[in-house]
Amino acid sequence: MVRTFKQAMRELNWERNFLVRRWKLRMRYALMGMIQCILRPRRKLHDLSLSSSVKKILIVRNDRIGDMIASTALIRNLSRCGYEIHVSSRQPSLAIIEHNPHVSGTFVYDDSSLGAWLNTIRTIRKEKFDLAVDVRCNRFVDLKNIVFCSYIRTPILAGFNKSNFATFNFSIPYYSPESHVTVQLRTLLDQLHVTPDDLHYELFVSDEIRNKASSFLQSLDNPEGKKIAVFNPFGSVAARFLSDEQISIVCRLLSSQYHVVLIGEKERTRHVQASEHASLFDSQSVLDVIPLIELADIVVSVDTAIVHMATCYQKNTIAFYINTVPVAPVSTSIKVVRSHEMFLLNSKFQDYFQDKKYIISAAPDRTIPVNHLVWAPNNPHAQQIVFDSEPIRDVESALFEAEVAQALKTIHEGEKKSCPQSDEGNGQETVVPCAAAESRI
Repeated sequence: MVRTFKQAMRELNWERNFLVRRWKLRMRYALMGMIQCILRPRRKLHDLSLSSSVKKILIVRNDRIGDMIASTALIRNLSRCGYEIHVSSRQPSLAIIEHNPHVSGTFVYDDSSLGAWLNTIRTIRKEKFDLAVDVRCNRFVDLKNIVFCSYIRTPILAGFNKSNFATFNFSIPYYSPESHVTVQLRTLLDQLHVTPDDLHYELFVSDEIRNKASSFLQSLDNPEGKKIAVFNPFGSVAARFLSDEQISIVCRLLSSQYHVVLIGEKERTRHVQASEHASLFDSQSVLDVIPLIELADIVVSVDTAIVHMATCYQKNTIAFYINTVPVAPVSTSIKVVRSHEMFLLNSKFQDYFQDKKYIISAAPDRTIPVNHLVWAPNNPHAQQIVFDSEPIRDVESALFEAEVAQALKTIHEGEKKSCPQSDEGNGQETVVPCAAAESRI
């Protein structure tokens, strides 16, 4: 195909923009390197074994709710070994462990403004820990979190892939792009010489919150006694929001066997309730949702936090994810190709910025982590639906419906296989769905 003069000039402009962006990226990381000047250095360690002097541990988990739910396994395993566990995180995530008996104290991490962030550092410095561990293993650079960790009053600061920072005196190498997050947690426990259990998640709520969920289910207009489906069509990431048509598809497929209960942001879920005649659960906090999920028969969600809650109770689950495998683009457009190259270059710079010493010496597999594998449901009763389209609302309706219908079919077939019962009348074995055999509060 012969290029026109206009196309040639456009491609030349894209090439120029790519070179400028590449130069800016290099300058950015060169300037970011100056952060080393303000970080507090610590004496290097060669073993992270928990000696008798280590009693008080701070778990730094300054990210999202779902990440905190997965980390409850780590918290439990350290606590049962006799260590006093404290946790730093954002306020919504700390709500998840508000009633956790394995947690001795919490610290709110707030980086919404410079003043709030500095106050967070001042607060954390009032305490002294024997060991602090930044358990985040995302490969992107979070400078504020690195500085925050640097000023924690602790002789030992551990983190993943941080060999370039003298403030982290124990860097744990972890390059496993397709392994579940529980593998990462197990790696940390191995370094601490702690023999872990099965790393199951656990959640705790007050009796008041539990009673609220029970009362809500009892008040439902459900004369047919249908099973309960908790449906979360809107998550914390807009790219995973379902369209109105997709929500209608899910509600229609569920309605034959389930009474649908909507959870999520009120303004959005009210709109769905009006169009689908589903019940809306009015939750004041994320804790309110936990017992509702525990009492549900199936959970359908676009949000990994809700998926992890369902995993905690091994609930039947349909989870929607976006394919994050960093494959080369199909398009031969220079703009698309160069954008992909910039993405890979930025990922390379981020790795080298934080872990250059280890990368040079060990040459690990630096494939970009696949999020829908790292944060998979980790639940044998879950069906994970992974779409290539981003956002999910752009997925073709026929494909979307087929995937959901197949997931429901697989779940129902699994229920029948797992719950055989004997028919006392004729001595033959009949199959009864598990959920139907259970009583509901």
